[in-house]
Amino acid sequence: MSNEPDYTANEDNQPQVSVSDTAPLSPYSSPTPAVPPLTVEPTPAPICEADLWIEGLTLREKIGQLIMPRLPWQTTQLTPALHEWFADYPVGGIILFTDNVYSIQQVQMLTADMQAASRNMLFIATDEEGGRVSRIGRLFDNTTFPILPAYDIGRSGDPGMAYMTGRNIGQQLLTLGINMNFAPVADIWTNPANTVIGNRSFGSDPDVVGDMVYAAVQGLNNAGVLSTIKHFPGHGDTYEDSHYLLAVYPHDWERFDTVESLPFVRGIDAGVHAVMMGHIATPQLQNHEALFYWMEPWLESGTLPATFSDFWVQDILRGVMGFDGLVITDALEMRALSDNFTPAQVALGAFMAGADILLMPTNVTVTFDALINAYHDGVFDQQRLHESLRRIFWARQELMS
Repeated sequence: MSNEPDYTANEDNQPQVSVSDTAPLSPYSSPTPAVPPLTVEPTPAPICEADLWIEGLTLREKIGQLIMPRLPWQTTQLTPALHEWFADYPVGGIILFTDNVYSIQQVQMLTADMQAASRNMLFIATDEEGGRVSRIGRLFDNTTFPILPAYDIGRSGDPGMAYMTGRNIGQQLLTLGINMNFAPVADIWTNPANTVIGNRSFGSDPDVVGDMVYAAVQGLNNAGVLSTIKHFPGHGDTYEDSHYLLAVYPHDWERFDTVESLPFVRGIDAGVHAVMMGHIATPQLQNHEALFYWMEPWLESGTLPATFSDFWVQDILRGVMGFDGLVITDALEMRALSDNFTPAQVALGAFMAGADILLMPTNVTVTFDALINAYHDGVFDQQRLHESLRRIFWARQELMS
């Protein structure tokens, strides 16, 4: 870390971001003290702030913190019906799309009203990558510092440009009341036929992409927005678009270790808050387990999505790569999953694999019911649920610091 470049060095207004053994008794000490020692009760461990917050939640609120739906199509304000929906479904976050956005003042009012309607602070997220995936960029005048596609930034060879782009995007999002960005893209674009990634990637060179991801994450973080790298374990060399089909990563461990993994490692080193799991099968990288019986045919055929793989989430991302932040799914309504699994299977498969936030489930009601019923049935316990809630709590603390 100490050798990494500091992209904030020229900013005028930077955001403020041995045990010794007990000595043996003297040989002249009496083996039985004349006066019995005082009995001292051990000091109880302090209760973690996160645990205090969790204790104040109902089970339905706890489950709700795991779920991030989108708003109904073309919803641009908090209607009475939506206000009532928030009371019935105490979700932990909302993702906004272009149809929810038409002016700066409108988005500010929408986000403020949603926060007021929620008993707990909401993650309000969007995909603002710059380039062709831009939900809010048209609301701002970017003539002074144009927001370029990631691929153009990568070709510039200037990580400082990636940093400033991330920082400017973050400042725009905060102006609107949006506190989480599903960016930057950490995929390496090595398959020219892969149009779903394309120029959303910083390029085809792992080192260049890694440098740009590192800088972009720092820029977003220093603007005060939660950053997210995607789509783990790597969508850049797949052929399929997971919006419509399960994507397949066709390579072995040597390739993953020397190419696809590098930008994710760099993003984690930069302090990224979240990693988004892609709906990607890895037939040559098999060490999964079938967490549920319905996963077995997918496991046997080598097509189990990484979204449902505790091997990818727990063993590789959290274990080998040391990531301890939020794990977020890609949109669960995407046809890579929704064409092949029920909404309940999708919710439970992703959560049991290790996801903390379930993004855009096909059916929010079914997702709530599936998770609550699974908890009551002992499919997962309080410890597993609270693991995710603690990560969610500390991510919110980052926003308030």
